[in-house]
Formats: sequence, structure tokens, C-alpha cells
Amino acid sequence: MAKLVQPGAVTTESKSESVLRKYPPLIFLVIVLLIAALVLPSALNLPQSNPTTVLEYAPVPPEDDEPPPSAEGNISSLGLGSSSGLTTGAPPSVPQVDPQKKGGSGKRPVTKRCVGKPLRQTEDPNSPPCVPFFEGDNGGTTWQGVTKDEIVVLVYLSGYTRLNGESSPARGTYCDLDGPPDKQPGCMDGNTQANDVDFIKARRALSQYFNERFQTYDRRVHLWAFWTGSASSAATRRADAAGNWDRLKPFAVLDNAFFGGFNEVYAEAMTRRRVNVYGSFVGLPNSFYRKNAPQVWSFWPDIEHTADMFVSYVCSKVAPFPVAHSGNAGENGKARKYALMSTSDRNFPGLAYFAQLTKLGLENCPNGAKLDIAAEVAYSRNQFSTDTSPEAAQEARTNVGKMQTSKVTTILWLQGHETQHSLAAKNADWYPEWVFAGDGLQDGINVSRDQQQDVWAHAWGMTNFLNEAVPRERPCVQAFREVDPNYEGRGVNFVDGDACRAYRDMFQLFKSIQLAGPHLSPSTIDQGHHAIPRYTSNDPRVAACFYDPGDYTCVKDAQEVWWDSNAPDPEGDADEKGCYRMVASGKRYLAGTWPTSDDVFKNTSDPCNTVTVQGFIGTPV
Repeated sequence: MAKLVQPGAVTTESKSESVLRKYPPLIFLVIVLLIAALVLPSALNLPQSNPTTVLEYAPVPPEDDEPPPSAEGNISSLGLGSSSGLTTGAPPSVPQVDPQKKGGSGKRPVTKRCVGKPLRQTEDPNSPPCVPFFEGDNGGTTWQGVTKDEIVVLVYLSGYTRLNGESSPARGTYCDLDGPPDKQPGCMDGNTQANDVDFIKARRALSQYFNERFQTYDRRVHLWAFWTGSASSAATRRADAAGNWDRLKPFAVLDNAFFGGFNEVYAEAMTRRRVNVYGSFVGLPNSFYRKNAPQVWSFWPDIEHTADMFVSYVCSKVAPFPVAHSGNAGENGKARKYALMSTSDRNFPGLAYFAQLTKLGLENCPNGAKLDIAAEVAYSRNQFSTDTSPEAAQEARTNVGKMQTSKVTTILWLQGHETQHSLAAKNADWYPEWVFAGDGLQDGINVSRDQQQDVWAHAWGMTNFLNEAVPRERPCVQAFREVDPNYEGRGVNFVDGDACRAYRDMFQLFKSIQLAGPHLSPSTIDQGHHAIPRYTSNDPRVAACFYDPGDYTCVKDAQEVWWDSNAPDPEGDADEKGCYRMVASGKRYLAGTWPTSDDVFKNTSDPCNTVTVQGFIGTPV
């Protein structure tokens, strides 16, 4: 039996609470909507929806004290028990805001341009139910960084230098996204001195978009950007947090510092100052979120949920079948012999924890399937880019030789990224099956094109990515183009590179504000998210987003993809080939609901996904 070691586990006592008492803001809001629908003048031309539609679509809590249904997957079998499980313990308490405290009042109802049937806030199919207007008391100063008119939010950014010569502003620079660009020369493109740097242009447009489209209860979300360096340490992250607090005392931070690591250190330093943190974190354990609850939120799932999805996937979609997708003569049709491949890089403890959870889960497949594990191999240097060092090459040759000697047919890659193993396999003229667990990087187009293509032509796996098959129909692209339809820069590649990296974090922030209701605080955000019922997505563009008890991450489902090395580039680049094709157009499954079938490599009309990266995995701690 594999021994489970959970980094930073937090143990708290279980406590059952009434869901109805936990979520007064939305109940208040529904009452306001019903009253306003009767008294508002018709000249406002508000979107029409009857009370029944609003109540059915909005995440209104149940009318009893029954706990939410348990997860349908295999989390309990992954050793999460009563000491650190997702369903145990209440989050640490936070200072409560007096709900009777008076503050600013809405001047008049503000119409929001909601869309869809039933109405949702924006064209993004993941948007929350429509809140078309607000009229009344928003509570004024309900938390630090919040007034009756404004919510102060900081965007925390890494330094960079682009291939076109553009460099980010100097370390320590603050940029006011509501301020005029020509009054902030330190925030402008050093090449032209006439435009925002790309990262600022993208976020300025998204700030305008989300403020116009989401309900913020007569407050404007005022974003500032702060530039840290491209390299970092625990000490510099703590220093940044202290300086950001002294300068702005923000309500929230969007952690978009993609380089340098130690993001967890920065997040913890901010939560100690009662600042909420949003980030596209990938590869962080549930214990990290619980330790900082309820002030750190992520769109993408924590390690435990991802491991549960992958165990369920392998047990249902791989283990019951013989070899079918090998490039080695005589292997197809035989029983599978597996290798487990993971990283031993100490800079990525989240990846090691994911591997431990997965190994434990695969020993006890919920459907009784058995895996013949013939070898386990590890690589010591997990890389975002290609590692061409002699040490990495020799390590890969040794691992490939061990797997060949063990007669491995199928490699289960337990997250992480590097490219030397596919090169070593090619040099050995060895083409086994590769089944990977998506981590937001390995399942992206760009890094998979760095693998040896005749080797990677036998790769498939599970990813949390949503179906975003048409570049210009991606929600991040639509949001940017709504604000700046005439942008003539690098086209979709620009939006994908900058606005799309920022989109999910900003989406999660504005969704939190809307769900919290007028009296904004970490407590009402927590209540709003945890009032969302468990559900299954029937749209491959939509994540099943809900929050288990003690859980602070959104996505709970995944899809299956396979690599087509001959596919034309989805964005029309004639010099690029290869994409991940989405089985059944990206049909999504919760853990425990994967069908028992082998569906990869069968349909070349499966659409290609265009996503490149969803976050940066397992940043060092």
C-alpha cells in the first residue's frame, strides 16, 4: 500500500451548518428582484424574467438542513480520512461584518446586458445567473478596500521581455488601470512610449468589460497592477506583500505572477493581512486552501480533486482494455503492463503529492480493475521549457531502458513536463502508449509540440480544459474584442497570450463579488460559492463548478483528449502542426462517471482544442 504524505495538511473539527443561514445575501437579492420587478418603470427596458426562472437558475440554497450530496468519485479511497478530508472541518472564522451597518445607497437601478435562456451575466457559458440591476443599500465599507463606490483590487505581475523587444515596467512599478496611460509613462511600452505594455492593455480591457457586464452593486472594481521581478524568493514575495498592503490595502489580489515561484508564500502573506487572493493555481493541495480559508480561491481544481478524476479515468477508460494504441510491433491486443512516471523535483511538492495520491488510488480501482505495474521511474528536473542538459538526457535514457527491460506497454505520466523521455524513446525506436494526467501545461498545444511527434502520436489523457475549439469564440477573446474591436496587434495570438491568461482569475473575482451580494466580505463570498448546488455539465464549454465542504476550487470535471500530430494548426499557422482532439467534442465527466470504453484515436473529426496553458503548476514553496 502506498504511503500518503500530504504537504501542509490542516486538521479541523467537523461542523454541520444550515446552508440557508449561511447565505443571506442572495436571499436578500432575490427579494429585491421580486419587489423591483413590480415597481420599476418600463422605460428602463430591463431584461424580462419571471420569478420562477430566476429562482430555478440562481444558486438558491435548499430549504432544509440536509448536507450536500457526497462526491461520486473515489476521494475517500485516496486516504483523505477524517483528519484532512475535503468534507471535514469548518474553515477558520473571519471577522464578521454587521449586516445592519449603513453605508452608500444605490442611486437608481443599473441595467446589465444579460444574455441567454435562462439569463446569465455574459456570453461566457460559465457565467452566473443574471442580476440585471441593484437598487438599495450596499453596506458602504464592508471590508478593507471596499467603500460604497469602489473595490480596490491589485493585479500582481511578473517581469518579462518579449521577442519583439518589449519589456515589462521596472520592478516595483504600480500602474492604475483606471488612470490615463499618458500620465503613467512607467507603464508604457518602452519601444513606442505611446501604448500600454501588452499585459496592461489586456487587463485594462478586461477591467472595463467585467465592470460593465457583472453586477457589483453600485461599486466599481478599481484595478491596479504591480510589477515584481522575473526571479523571486520567499523573502521577496513577503516584501512585495508588505509593500502592496502599505500602498493600497486592497480587498483582493489577482496573482498573475507566472514566473519565479513562491506564489504560496505571497498568498499566505496577503491572507494574514485579510486580503482575498485569486489565482489560476494548479497543483496545490486542499490543505493550502483550508489553511487560508476562506480567502484563497482558484478556478482550477486542487490536487485531491484532480487525482480523484484521473484515478477514475484510468480505472474506467484504460485498465479494462488490452493494448490498442502502441506503435511497437506485436503489442496491440496484449495485456497492458504499466509504468508509473513522475517527477522527483523537490521544487514541485504538489506534483509529488499528486503522484502519491494517484498511486494509492490505482491500487484500489473502484470498479475492481487491476493494473499490472511493472516499473516506476522518476525524473529529477521538471521543466516549463525544453531541458537539453546532458544530465536530463542520461536520466531519460536510463528510465527508458528500465521500462523497455520491464516490457512496459503503457506509461502513466502522473503530471509534470519535460521532453527528454520522448527523445530517448525515439532514439531507442520504442513507441509505447502514453497516458497523461493533465496539469495545465502538458495538456496544452505548445509544449506538446516540443515532444517527439512520432512518439507523442501514441499519447492521450485527461484534462480539465474546457472546449475552446474556435479561437475567436473563446470567452477571453470575446471579452477583449468587445472593448477593443479594432485592435491591430498580433491578433488572436496576442489575446491568447495575455488576455486569456488573465481572464479566468478576473472572472472568478467578479463572480465572487456578484454571488456575495451587496454586503461584500470574505464571509459572504464563502457563503455565495458554497450555496451553489452540485451539478453535472451537459455543455463541453462549461465546467461543473461547485464547492464541496472545505473546498475552495471551482472545476470538478474533465474531458478526454488524444494527440493528433498531423492535425493542422487550429489558428491557421501554416508552420505549425499538432493538436489535442477532444473526444465527443469535449464531453465532460465528474469523477466516478467515466464510461467504460476506449474512444481515443477513432475519430479524426474530433475538434481540436486551442488552449495553450491554464496555469503554472506546483510553484516552489
